[in-house]
Amino acid sequence: MSPTRQSMYLESLTLRNFRSCLDTTVTFQQSLTLIVGENNSGKSNIIEGLRLATPPLSGRVTRYFEADGDPSFGSRDDVELTTCLAGLSDAQEGLYHAVVDHANGRLTYTSRYRAQEGLPQRDRRVQLVGKSPSSDPEPHLRDRINHVYLEPLRDAQRELDSARGSRLSHIIKYLVEEKHREEFLAEAEKSFEELAKLEMVTKPRRDIRDHVDRLTTPIRRHDVDLAFESPPKLEYLARGLRLKMAEHGLEPADIADSGLGYANLVFMASVILELEHAKGSELTLFLVEEPEAHLHPQLQAVLLDYLREKADESIGNDAAKPAGRIQVIATTHSPNLASAVGTKNIVALRTKRELVPLASPTDDGKPIRRATTAALPLADVNLKPDERRKIDQYLDVTRSELLFTSRVTLVEGIAEAVLLPALAKACVYVAADPSSEEQVAAAKADLSRFRASSIINVGSVDFAPYIKLLLWSPGDRVRLVDRLVVITDGDPPLPELPVPQRSVDDGSSSDEDDQDEADEEPTATNRKADLDAIAAALGASDVLHVAEARYTLEADLLEPVGTNGPVLGAAFLKQRPRSRAKWRGFVDSDAPAKALYIALRNKKTKLISKGEFAHDLAALIALDFTCPPYLARAITEAIKVV
Repeated sequence: MSPTRQSMYLESLTLRNFRSCLDTTVTFQQSLTLIVGENNSGKSNIIEGLRLATPPLSGRVTRYFEADGDPSFGSRDDVELTTCLAGLSDAQEGLYHAVVDHANGRLTYTSRYRAQEGLPQRDRRVQLVGKSPSSDPEPHLRDRINHVYLEPLRDAQRELDSARGSRLSHIIKYLVEEKHREEFLAEAEKSFEELAKLEMVTKPRRDIRDHVDRLTTPIRRHDVDLAFESPPKLEYLARGLRLKMAEHGLEPADIADSGLGYANLVFMASVILELEHAKGSELTLFLVEEPEAHLHPQLQAVLLDYLREKADESIGNDAAKPAGRIQVIATTHSPNLASAVGTKNIVALRTKRELVPLASPTDDGKPIRRATTAALPLADVNLKPDERRKIDQYLDVTRSELLFTSRVTLVEGIAEAVLLPALAKACVYVAADPSSEEQVAAAKADLSRFRASSIINVGSVDFAPYIKLLLWSPGDRVRLVDRLVVITDGDPPLPELPVPQRSVDDGSSSDEDDQDEADEEPTATNRKADLDAIAAALGASDVLHVAEARYTLEADLLEPVGTNGPVLGAAFLKQRPRSRAKWRGFVDSDAPAKALYIALRNKKTKLISKGEFAHDLAALIALDFTCPPYLARAITEAIKVV
């Protein structure tokens, strides 16, 4: 659901010289943005930058800038965190009239942390405003743009069940009107007065008073009383409340007895309640690290839908009060979450190696090479609507690791996905001299690198949308992947030839080929030349390798017949045990691979189940099997360093 009113949102954050972010700009969607990336790609640095650039909603600062702990200060350059806010309503443009850029309707705030040594902490941060940063004439207005932060290793059970009662008292404060809170406290005070009359209180009071009287009377007599706090305080009363939870139809129990996942959901729901009732905020950034913590995949998707829905619903009428908008920014390692939001709401982080000059250079006087963070907003990828829809649907169904890996091999179907690892192990990454420890170690290392790459079955021959997504670059040659291999069938037009004649059978078997369903394999729409052209247009020809079969996978595997024929024949006969004559017709023909290809493309009969055939074949492949050259090269190209 789209917001019904226009209201300020965070459009981008630029981080300069902050940790791994040498000069990184991250763009955000209006309701929800998911930041994905492998470990050490800079996800937490982005969140930390947002925490330093905006004040916390609670007013209690818990994150301070510490220059000594920031490796970026090796360069001794100032750190700059710049937020650009867009979509201001008419009321907000009036409120921020003195500092808004009226040419584009944007509001730009910069927090500069100065690197000079000897500066006191209060002088290290400078608050600036404008596209060309200058002094802020109305710094108090920044307090209307704030954040709430949920750390990754949060203990939801402790927060909700704590004897301090802080979480529940916050919820009560935001949800219940002041007059009702006062009525509650008045009733509590009356109840305490009645409780104080009971023997449970009066007897200890008498006994304590008696002993104190004996001790103090000889010098200076004192009186002692025992009573409940008056007037009572809401936060203290909240300590006695306990949040309970159970599956519908069961007796609720303390939240501490619930699973960590559901406690985490309740905790986040309580934070959203607090955000919805924040009175003085134009925009609150809800910063969540690893929202998937303790949640199974289905709950992860439900959580993201809930957060996005609440963000969309949060914009209020700001004619008489602040808009109260909520914008969710989350980091994750979870493919389930990434697949649930769609590519437009994802920013992928990748690292690039850059030479960074330092005030204290290395011994040879040269700058050092550092891994820095680059942000890839997938909303900016030039995809047609149908192409983006196809990718989003694919991600939603497969929960693929497509966005979390730097080396990808795309294949048409399950057969290639099953066979490639088996071929790599048995045929490609094998020491030429098994007695050579050095060769054996090198082959094992290459095989490990291949296994660390991802083989992704796109379930079709339309590779173009995936190539556009994976090879797109915003201009600094950083892409979602470092290496991309595509394996596709040649699928040449069928010649006007009959299916090869069967050899004379020995009488021990018969054929059952006319009993199968028609082969529904689609005609190819993308060929090697088409895919190479896409990579060239994206300036990524060196990143992509397209491996194209002469015919199709199963047919090309048949050559050389002398080596591979018996192995493929054994896998074929597992499915078609009464079709020895048919198989003999393929291997005895003048062009076995071509003959098998023609039979596979026969629309009248389905020769084999390709997935089942691949599983059977993978179990039979041994060292005397020969990997087709196009597949062998694809396997080695997958680990090639560009």
